[in-house]
Amino acid sequence: MSCDATSVATVPPVRPDWDALPGVRSNRALAAHRYNAQRGIVPPLLQRLRVSVVAPDSTRHARGGGEIQQQKLVASLQALGVSARIGWSSTVALDKTDLLHLVGSSPEHEPLVGEAHRRGIPVVISPIAWFDWSSRYHASSTWSEALRGLAGLAARRLASSRAWREATDWRWRLYHSVDCLLPNSHAEARQLQQMFRVAPSKIRVVPNGADTRFASADATIFHQRYGMRGFVLFAGRIEPRKNQHRFLRALRNCGRKIVVLGDAAAGHERYAQQCRRIADTNTHFIGHVEHDDRLLASAYAACGCLALTSWFETPGLVALEAGMLGTPLVLTNRGATQEYFGHLARYASPNDEAAIRRQCLIAANAPRSRSLAQLVQHSYTWRRAAEETLLAYERVVRKHLAPSHEAAAARSTCHVG
Repeated sequence: MSCDATSVATVPPVRPDWDALPGVRSNRALAAHRYNAQRGIVPPLLQRLRVSVVAPDSTRHARGGGEIQQQKLVASLQALGVSARIGWSSTVALDKTDLLHLVGSSPEHEPLVGEAHRRGIPVVISPIAWFDWSSRYHASSTWSEALRGLAGLAARRLASSRAWREATDWRWRLYHSVDCLLPNSHAEARQLQQMFRVAPSKIRVVPNGADTRFASADATIFHQRYGMRGFVLFAGRIEPRKNQHRFLRALRNCGRKIVVLGDAAAGHERYAQQCRRIADTNTHFIGHVEHDDRLLASAYAACGCLALTSWFETPGLVALEAGMLGTPLVLTNRGATQEYFGHLARYASPNDEAAIRRQCLIAANAPRSRSLAQLVQHSYTWRRAAEETLLAYERVVRKHLAPSHEAAAARSTCHVG
């Protein structure tokens, strides 16, 4: 399976070393930790730990990848024996929390972090963030939003004063106030280090995951309801960042059915209307499908390929879910997609309509990839993500306990003297 010539040279090995960043324990300790996790044995330090996994209130009724990550991480932590619960930024019960895990980057998290620190509660964050010039510009729905985003990005790159950054940039303050950052990829980790000067010792890469149920998805349900197979599927909330408009323009009159699965994101209803106007008669807009609905898994099984030619992805939950059963993938070359899938997916620049069309038509005629399915089933499950997250929790909790242990030792020494 080949990729565009422009992207082949940058594709890294398929199986990334998630433990390569500083501050990670030895492979032997890591193997012992995973063995215990597989047996349902939580490290003694974490056995009574109460974890609140918290997302911003603004996303509560607009579920996307971050909110699915929140839900599935909590369920997987619970399956490992950890006392974890879902929370929201304005309602989380800190009096019942021993460790706070924030999901997504939002200014709503700032006061919560401050209160957690006042109570002596350690905080980690899964940033789910990506920063580059063109992505920020094209992902905006209005000129004013684009200009504000570009101005902020320029300020982050050019600012040299830490005091100025702390006073004006909520992301800077948020990332430096938490105890540990858990980006989904090494590419995201590098951005956090370069643009926000986050110390490598504060970062632990935790791969995203997908439900193993997608590996056994059946195309029958979707086919019986809609009478379609072998179509090009684009799944995700309809918004400028996802780039559906350019995707639909690229696939006009291609001779193959197109299925767009998802509703307009809040505030982007006009963009969704533009997408409907550009689409040809072979395009079918199905609307939102609940994540746990068997129809979603069936769509992955029934389609010829999944397209996700967004302005960036880190790497996109739908890509992992479809990849779980080896569905051919056509992905953006922006973000962390190539780090996750290597040569087992096809790539196109989000602004190259000819490449999008060409790669989708090739992929839609390709067979399912057993190698892709094996990669996702082995490396990118929610169980694996929970195990890696536990390693970060343990490190943060040990760091928080260290000062109290030192103080106790000092008091003991003074008493003896």
